[in-house]
Amino acid sequence: MNKRLSDILKDADFKEILTKGFSFLLFRLGGTLAGYFFTLFISNKFGEDIYGLVAIGFSMFLILSVVGRLGLDTNMIKFFSQDTNDQESGIFYKSILKSFVLSSLLAGVIYLFKETIVLDFFKEPKPELIPFLPWVLAAIPLWSVTIISASFLRAKKKNNAFALFNNPSRFLFGLVLLIIFYSFSQEAMVIFKAHFYAVAISAVLSFGLVVYYLKTLQLKTQTNSWFFLKDSLPMMLSSSILILLGWMDTLVMGIFETDANVGIYNVSLKVASLSVFSLQAINSILAPKIAKSYAEGQTDYKRLIAFSTKLNFMISGVIVVGIIVFHKFLLGMFGEAFTAGATILFIFCAGQIINSFSGSVGVILQMIGKQKVYQNFVLAALVINLMLTFVLTPIYGGVGAAVSTVISMVFWNIGSAIYLKRKMNIVTYYRLN
Repeated sequence: MNKRLSDILKDADFKEILTKGFSFLLFRLGGTLAGYFFTLFISNKFGEDIYGLVAIGFSMFLILSVVGRLGLDTNMIKFFSQDTNDQESGIFYKSILKSFVLSSLLAGVIYLFKETIVLDFFKEPKPELIPFLPWVLAAIPLWSVTIISASFLRAKKKNNAFALFNNPSRFLFGLVLLIIFYSFSQEAMVIFKAHFYAVAISAVLSFGLVVYYLKTLQLKTQTNSWFFLKDSLPMMLSSSILILLGWMDTLVMGIFETDANVGIYNVSLKVASLSVFSLQAINSILAPKIAKSYAEGQTDYKRLIAFSTKLNFMISGVIVVGIIVFHKFLLGMFGEAFTAGATILFIFCAGQIINSFSGSVGVILQMIGKQKVYQNFVLAALVINLMLTFVLTPIYGGVGAAVSTVISMVFWNIGSAIYLKRKMNIVTYYRLN
């Protein structure tokens, strides 16, 4: 055992995954705890009904923002992980500009049809959501700036910065602002205002950090930015589908269920998501390494994948066991009503175990140029998810939505792992030996 550990620490790549991955994990853990405290504050101060509206609003925010990014964030990692592209700073700035404009247009269209959406789209109309929508929609283009900037930082191995801006920053800053705003007003509007200003702060800081790194603001580039965009679109579709897979169940719950049940469901999903920490941490290091190794015709990435899968599976397993054992305490923190989501939580935990068993299939496929294959898997998974969700949710409520989501997740994870093994001779799934 000691010899095995010594061999791992002597390997520079393994050591980087462990050390930088652990550093990422700490940053992400801190940010996620802020996210949970953000949710905890809302559920305790405003109740499950208001939190249900927040969950629906945030689902719209994330779905529209991923479409507005056009896949440029994912392609940014692949492109700038190669040091030879460092002089192409114009690609970054043009990507930011294109994404900001499209995100703003999408937000504008939704705002124009806001009454139709909240009154006709939901089986149980949500007119109380209308006053909050301007703050939700205004944050979308700013979040696109944040994520594209974070992706550049990820490509350049600035993993702590990526860990902060990839998601936790909006909750970290949002929690501080929410506490301040709440001291002046106890209206639910302060939640969405705090979130908007948190996203704005994240956008300014992340963009400023990239500008500082690049030391230039020029738009000129030898690489055609429209070809770069064309290469990004399959990644956008994959990312959009993944966000839909992650949030479509919440939206469908909003159509058929009360705001309170939506809140309970979303909290159960958040608690189960604790188990994905290790995968996110490992992927933050693994993605640029795979892209660089594969582009250079090397095969080192295969042993990195095997090591990463084993590490992630073991960590995820421990976390899932902890969630199951302490589920009453974890759910009860948000309020007594949220303990009703225990069954939903167990279903999501089962799905997370299968995901960790399959390995980092999405990252691998996209970093080796198989983004269209990945796109097809997640598109099929979305179709499965939509069919099952609309059939099972009206009958079984949150349990039906959770089962639908897990089945679709299992499909694309296992399917991608099989494809990589048979077509590319890359083993991503966990093996004992």
